Amino acid sequence: MKERFILKLICLLSLILPLACTKDDNKPMPQSTVSRLYVSNADTDASVVNTIIFDRADESKFPEPYKFSSQLPDANGILFDPFSGVVFQVSRKNKNIRTFRVNTDGSLSNKESFIDEGLLSARDMVFDRGRDLLYISSDIDSAVYVYNTASKLKGTVTASKKLKLNGKPWGMFLEDNRLFVVIDQGRTEVQLFENASELVVGTIIPEKKLTLSGAVRFHGITYSSQRDILLLTDIAEASGAGFDTDGAIHFITGALEKFTAAGAAIAPSKTIKGLNTLLGNPTDIAWDERSDKDLIYVSEKAGKKILVFKYTDTGDAVPSVRADLNSSPEAIYLDAR
Repeated sequence: MKERFILKLICLLSLILPLACTKDDNKPMPQSTVSRLYVSNADTDASVVNTIIFDRADESKFPEPYKFSSQLPDANGILFDPFSGVVFQVSRKNKNIRTFRVNTDGSLSNKESFIDEGLLSARDMVFDRGRDLLYISSDIDSAVYVYNTASKLKGTVTASKKLKLNGKPWGMFLEDNRLFVVIDQGRTEVQLFENASELVVGTIIPEKKLTLSGAVRFHGITYSSQRDILLLTDIAEASGAGFDTDGAIHFITGALEKFTAAGAAIAPSKTIKGLNTLLGNPTDIAWDERSDKDLIYVSEKAGKKILVFKYTDTGDAVPSVRADLNSSPEAIYLDAR
């Protein structure tokens, strides 16, 4: 009798324990104190490596970067999903979206890729992991392309949705189904779309927008919901005299309440700008919000640099850290946790 009870107990435990040990896919990769900066280079020369990684990126000096031949000429948007350990990157020239596996040592290995011949001019990308949706902005045709089941796509595909905007999109930021879209060229505007996953094919109108006085031309964007602060990069003039010294970073505090239906112009809370900043054509921005860091990372395309500022910096501040590159950094993504 006793032996039969023990046997039943063992059988029961054998059914329960595997479930208890099953991997939880909602947990990020098992790493701590990570600071890894992914850089996407826009060069089309085959001799230039289009993907580099700085690990660690939060020290007083950048280490030598890890370089990976992603074979994505004119690479633009790049992002990392810490839950799956996968990097997404897009080539504007080849209309190719590739994914890479991040190995335990931080190196990359090829995963899947897909191509959309209809993707005209890929710029930035954001990923909704919970819904497995990938958004890619395209400036030439004023559109945002949306791909369902993005983590499983391969081969030749067509976007699930093409959302038309009333301006040319560049940088994007997505959090909790709230999509911020930077409007490029002639309009220093950020558009805000609530419930982004529910947007339908065709022309979309933002619920609210924000225009910044004193700015010239936006590209990069990041936002902190915890602190309600919006950061935008301003490339100013893309060519001509002074194009490589006229860039800026604009900070907007209490950002959400400053978005309105009319989008009336507001002044930035503060701006980093000037010759000492080395900002000329800052195309993208990332923010390490950890309390003991609070660092702002910028891809400076014209100067071929990665620049790091302290959040407390303002005006004509000197970068606290810089990396001089032999490539043209277009987009960055920071994994800091």
